[in-house]
Amino acid sequence: MSIGQSNISRPRKIKPWPYLLVTPSLVALGLILGYPIIKLFSLSLERYGLSEIIAGKGVFVGFGNFSEILTDKDFWTILERTLFFTFGMVAVSMIVGAWLAHLMLNMHSKIRNVLNLVLILVWAMPQLVSISVWRWLFSFEFSIVTEVINKLGFNMDKHNYFVNTLSGFLIIGGCVAWGALPFITISIYAALTQVPQDLIEAAEIDGANPRQVFRNIIFPMLLPVYVILISLSTIWDFQVFSHIWIFLDSRPSAEYYTIAIYAFQKSFGLSEYGKGAAISIVMIVALIGVTGYYLRQMMKMGDE
Repeated sequence: MSIGQSNISRPRKIKPWPYLLVTPSLVALGLILGYPIIKLFSLSLERYGLSEIIAGKGVFVGFGNFSEILTDKDFWTILERTLFFTFGMVAVSMIVGAWLAHLMLNMHSKIRNVLNLVLILVWAMPQLVSISVWRWLFSFEFSIVTEVINKLGFNMDKHNYFVNTLSGFLIIGGCVAWGALPFITISIYAALTQVPQDLIEAAEIDGANPRQVFRNIIFPMLLPVYVILISLSTIWDFQVFSHIWIFLDSRPSAEYYTIAIYAFQKSFGLSEYGKGAAISIVMIVALIGVTGYYLRQMMKMGDE
């Protein structure tokens, strides 16, 4: 009995090898991500403009940059615009991606292979190329979309789609969602193939219609995948920069400012690098909050 008790009370020996194997990755992440974030935060606490660059030293202002930003009405307008734009793109890409994934599940294998190939080609296309193609489709001088509309009986010769911010953001958002579709569609399709068919067949025998099967069987099983995809899409779409910048000839008006464009203009347009760094810190905190929420939801689902 005493031997059993001694075995139970014996402290568990910690093996160092797992920690030693992970250490190089943690050090690399610390150098690649940690150090720039620390420098960014230190810069956000300074007034750092052209004169400070010449002097080689910034002026410490504490949280003055954050105070100016958070009391600026333009900042809150731009943040609201960014959130609407982000959630709109995430919603469209997730809905269309899930719809395509379910279609692929019921397609003939040859058609599915062709669609897979198309999605992979879209995914492999460089971002600059895809933006240029979309820009050409809606160009002012010659637009395929305008030609199609003209043939339908509506005269829209040399129509500038970006004069109206609604149509402009719809085109930019469509390009962003189009680039995100391959990853979302293929991920959801891969998850769908892992759903046990015997559960679906049992539910159908019990009289469940396709909508009930999806709501009660497929969706709960795919929920962790949806959470991960929504988290990643939110992070990517919240910091969209190149699409807006290229579509608008590197001269976006204030109506097209998102947080990323706003931070860039503050830093490199107005040479207020401290304020630009402060805006970037706010972006990082917002993304950590969103990501933390989704990860917490995923952990709850895992516990359940």
